[in-house]
Amino acid sequence: MEQKITKPLPYRQLAIICVCRFAEPICFTVIFPFIVQMVRDFHITDEKNVGYYVGFITSCFALSQLLTGIHWGMLSDRIGRRPIILQGLLGTITSILLFGLSKSFIWALVSRSLCGLLNGNIGVLKSMVSELTTDHLPHQRARAFSLLPLMYGLGSIIGPMLGGFLSHPVQNYPSIFGHLGYLTDFLTEYPYFLPCFISAFICVLGLIFGFFYLEETHPAYACQELDEEETSLLQSNGQGYSTFDPDQHDRTIQKSPTPTVKYQPPTLKESITPTVLAICITYGFFAFQAVYMDELFPLYTASTRDNGGLGFNSNEIGTALAYSGIVTLFSQLVLLPTLTRKLGLLRLFQLSLFVLVFLYSSQGIIRTLYSIPDFYGQVNTKLWVWVGLLISQTIKTLCHTICFTCCTILINNAAPRTDSLGAVNGFSQCCASATRALGPAICGSLWSAALSANWLPYIFRVNVSFVFLALIGGATFVLSRRLDPEDYETAHSREEVVNVDHKHSSEEPAASSSSH
Repeated sequence: MEQKITKPLPYRQLAIICVCRFAEPICFTVIFPFIVQMVRDFHITDEKNVGYYVGFITSCFALSQLLTGIHWGMLSDRIGRRPIILQGLLGTITSILLFGLSKSFIWALVSRSLCGLLNGNIGVLKSMVSELTTDHLPHQRARAFSLLPLMYGLGSIIGPMLGGFLSHPVQNYPSIFGHLGYLTDFLTEYPYFLPCFISAFICVLGLIFGFFYLEETHPAYACQELDEEETSLLQSNGQGYSTFDPDQHDRTIQKSPTPTVKYQPPTLKESITPTVLAICITYGFFAFQAVYMDELFPLYTASTRDNGGLGFNSNEIGTALAYSGIVTLFSQLVLLPTLTRKLGLLRLFQLSLFVLVFLYSSQGIIRTLYSIPDFYGQVNTKLWVWVGLLISQTIKTLCHTICFTCCTILINNAAPRTDSLGAVNGFSQCCASATRALGPAICGSLWSAALSANWLPYIFRVNVSFVFLALIGGATFVLSRRLDPEDYETAHSREEVVNVDHKHSSEEPAASSSSH
């Protein structure tokens, strides 16, 4: 009979990858609680048009990744994954520090763009996880890939908390930061630098861990490093024990008639098959709705009630976003493994997309909860608004987490060759970046344009952004239904199978059970 071998996952290297991944979402999400207030502080527009400029700042990150994402991925296919990861972390550190020094819209725009230009890590990290789990079973690959959004969830807890509670430190914590001399003056002049600095420091820790402990996973370059280590070991042994002339040995090696075969990675055309293209397009549509919702959330919650918002401050927004991070952890650790085993990757992905369509279309109801009396009979309190918001955030976060994880695995499963993973993941990031560049700009523009259109009924002006999002969600669901499960449920030619002889089965039960 045939029995699948369950190898233990390479947890040590996965842990280092998680450290590198954990640092980046902190730097990415730290700006969300204060980005609206930062644009207000630039004094370049009135309240109704703030959404335009917030959308531009958020979009420029994805637009920059669109320009460089596939190049970083293909470069990692040529020179290895490790140097690309380290360079990306360094670029993130530089850009977030510059963003914290923003005193104008142009400065914020350029520094945010640098973060996207200098960092293509997410696609490369996905390639590393895929290479580390090439010979593992599907449910093990799902567990390994779920670590990446798990780290994003952790970063999404810490990042918004840093941004919400550490912005304007002198104003919010005068007893701590109000009497520090030059530092007080500096933090007063740059009220958003402190959360950006703390985020950069965490990213520096990720860079240090990566530099010392991250190993190369690209098959060609990992073997090359191993060969170099073995050659060094043989030479050291030869120097201590060999009776042969080492110079003569070197000359013999140099005269070897066997030619050296130079590694050639697959071309982009060979990597991007129709199967890969189909899932990447679907991923792009989902990335659009996800970033649109992420952009709409601070606009919707920070806007005044007269302008269709909830009237939340930066601390409240940071708390809500941190709660979403906690839900992400729960969904990754508890729900995703169970649902994946019962429903399968593609079916679970489709079901989550279907739920999101109804969630998006009902977002405007939260604002009306101000009219419901609380336990003391008072109206216009935030009790039921918070209840509705947290329920909405729970469902949204669960579905987004499931969709992102499933999409990542489906894309890697569709890759035609192991050494094409960099190009495939880079291309998928370009598809996502293209829509992520459009999402915030469209969201901010549509939100501001609707509020300024006084000729439209109020109920339409404050809900048009949610209706548009629901339409995009419906289109994404339709695209997902066109995917064939046979092309995506398992990785191409990566399941290891062993023949188990019944005669020797009595001698091997311990080994078989321990492998599981």
